[in-house]
Amino acid sequence: MSSKLFDATPVLEVVKAQDIRDLTGIKTGDFEFAGTEDQADALDKLLENWIEKVASHIYIRISRTVDVTDGEFLAIQDVLVRTVANLVAVAQQQRTSPVVQIDSFAVNILNTGEVTKELDNELEPFIRYKSAKTKAGRMNVFSSLEEYTEEV
Repeated sequence: MSSKLFDATPVLEVVKAQDIRDLTGIKTGDFEFAGTEDQADALDKLLENWIEKVASHIYIRISRTVDVTDGEFLAIQDVLVRTVANLVAVAQQQRTSPVVQIDSFAVNILNTGEVTKELDNELEPFIRYKSAKTKAGRMNVFSSLEEYTEEV
């Protein structure tokens, strides 16, 4: 699977597993991949999978690709990196404590929807066209103040 988020550049060239490792401090020992000898490679593959999935969430929301020369490129790249980092944090929390007990209620905290739900707010400035049902977005408007004359 390859996301079309970044024009002519594969998403895994824009955001690498090492970028997520650097930001989160995640180490190979934080996750144990059963039946896998190369734990570092397994972690990289997991992170790359999450990078592509979050990139897909972003692409769906902004409905366009972003060129690496666009002024918005770094901001959207940052949203992608931070969202994947949040997913790593949730996954790490899930591994140490899959259920949180609050009084008599038990709450399962691994819900990736919690990680991606903020994307709508974060990506709102980058959405160029939205349907009439939504409240915000950019729109191109052409206006001519000259009087219309029909050519004969």
